[in-house]
Amino acid sequence: MDLQKIIIGTPRSGTSFVTKWYVNENPKHIALDEQRLYEHFEPDYPDWPDNNNFKAIDEETKKRIEKLPRNCIFKMHTGPEMSEYAWKFVYEKPVILVKREDVLGQFISYGIGWTTFKWYILKDWKQESLSGLKEGEQFIYKKEWFDNLAWRIRDLFYREPHFKHIESTVWFEDLPEFPNNGNLLVRQNPKSNEEKLKLIKNVDQFKNWFKEFEKEKERWKR
Repeated sequence: MDLQKIIIGTPRSGTSFVTKWYVNENPKHIALDEQRLYEHFEPDYPDWPDNNNFKAIDEETKKRIEKLPRNCIFKMHTGPEMSEYAWKFVYEKPVILVKREDVLGQFISYGIGWTTFKWYILKDWKQESLSGLKEGEQFIYKKEWFDNLAWRIRDLFYREPHFKHIESTVWFEDLPEFPNNGNLLVRQNPKSNEEKLKLIKNVDQFKNWFKEFEKEKERWKR
């Protein structure tokens, strides 16, 4: 019997924290691609084929599925470059689904992540700035970042019914209640959304994009 722990979600929803927590909780399991935040099937790395070579990505994905250890832990994010073979595989497995109710905060955090390219911090690291932004620093939110995260959130919404066995659903907002089981990731952007919106130079433009996204979300449910 396979005893894999598979964490599914979207960027800035808490998947890295949850995966690290399960790694700490299951020391006999093999943590796959820890240096890549456990994204074992994410093609956006130099040792994968080019992102537009979908056939080669499919073949590499199939190889990785065949070689998966019996007891392992990894995570998957939705993404346009991901192989459907990876999804078909995890649809049949128990998965831990990670979501974030505060989607506005998720979008802001995603923009900060792309600006600083600082995606995670472990609690034993000494950091002057958790977010990676300097005091008073602002950034311009690029539409391509916004559209990318919107695509990923929408993709997960439509994939969710295909999972045969959702072992548990973990909400970002509940992560502070997780028992401390070792060295874990810390939240990089703990300020309120009102405070964080002040970091965005083109904030009015960003707010308009988000309003359109919220309207789109309502259409998904129909």
